[in-house]
Amino acid sequence: MQKIFCIDCDEQITLSARPKLGQRIVCPHCGTELEVIGVDPLELDWAYDMSWDEDEDEYDDEDEDDW
Repeated sequence: MQKIFCIDCDEQITLSARPKLGQRIVCPHCGTELEVIGVDPLELDWAYDMSWDEDEDEYDDEDEDDW
């Protein structure tokens, strides 16, 4: 078992399985979705949804007339 602290609420999270790079974990204390970004040492970051960024950067030709 490995233990790490949530980067959002600072509560301790106990992982029963060996975490893998890119694995997503939900903090049982605050519900924040985290992603494993390092395994030795174990390191977490906030999980990002890449499709959200792509949608925001989309360009729509129909809006061109509004300029």
